[in-house]
Amino acid sequence: MFAKLKTLAIALHQDERGDMAQIVLAVALIVIPLMLLLLAFGKQIGEWFNEKNTALSDAERIPEPGQ
Repeated sequence: MFAKLKTLAIALHQDERGDMAQIVLAVALIVIPLMLLLLAFGKQIGEWFNEKNTALSDAERIPEPGQ
């Protein structure tokens, strides 16, 4: 009886048919909230990046040594 249970446990442990579903679920759990955040705050995020880019572009450049 224990030999059959051991064989069944080993077979269930080695069964990899559900791996793809787990990967798809994990990716979906990451991507869906990111998409919702981008839909909700996308315009504000874009404006923030534009402000930072402008600040970097307008910043005074550090002169080269010896100039």
